Amino acid sequence: MIVFTVPAGDPSGKAFMKDLYQKYSRLMYATVLRMIPDCQDCEDIVQDAVESLCKKVHTLMGLPAPALSVYIVYTVKNRARNFQRHQTVVDRHIVPIGNAGLERLESPDPPPETRLELEEQMNALYRVWPQLPEQDRELLYRKYVLRQDNEELAEFLRCKPDSVRMRLTRAKRKAAALMKGDESHDRARTLA
Repeated sequence: MIVFTVPAGDPSGKAFMKDLYQKYSRLMYATVLRMIPDCQDCEDIVQDAVESLCKKVHTLMGLPAPALSVYIVYTVKNRARNFQRHQTVVDRHIVPIGNAGLERLESPDPPPETRLELEEQMNALYRVWPQLPEQDRELLYRKYVLRQDNEELAEFLRCKPDSVRMRLTRAKRKAAALMKGDESHDRARTLA
C-alpha cells in the first residue's frame, strides 16, 4: 500500500499524485527491479520515491510528460542507490548465524590452568626483562607488543628482513634461558 504525503490543504496535489502513481507505477517498479531483485525491498524503495515526489508535487505539476517520466526514473534510481549503499553498511555489521559466525563471535577464555600458566610465564618474563640486552628488549617489544612485521623490524635493526627471524629466535632463547635460571633460583629459595 502506497501512502501519499501531500500537504493537508492541497486536494489537487493528492489527486495529481494518485494519478501519477497509477500512470507510472509499473515504470517505477521496473526501474527498481533492475537494480534490486527483492520484491519487499522494491516496495520500500518505491514508497520512499513516492514520498520524495510528494514533497515536490508543485514542481511535478508543471513538467511536461517526457520530462516527468525522466524525473520519476531518476528519483527512483537515486532511492535504489541509497538503499544499496545503506545495505552494504548493514551487511558489514551483520554476522551470519551458524557455526562459523558463532566461532567469530565467541572467543572462549582459555581454561583456568592455561591462564595460570600464562600468568606465571608473564611474571617470569617480567622479572628477567631488565636483564635482557636493550636491543633484544626493543626487538621483542616491537614484534609482540607493537606487532610490527619483519620489514619494519629490518628497517629498525638496519639489516635484511631474512635476518630478523634469526635475531628474534636468539632474543627469545636468551629470555627463555633467563626465565629458566630465574625458575631454578625460585625453586632453590622455596626449598631453603
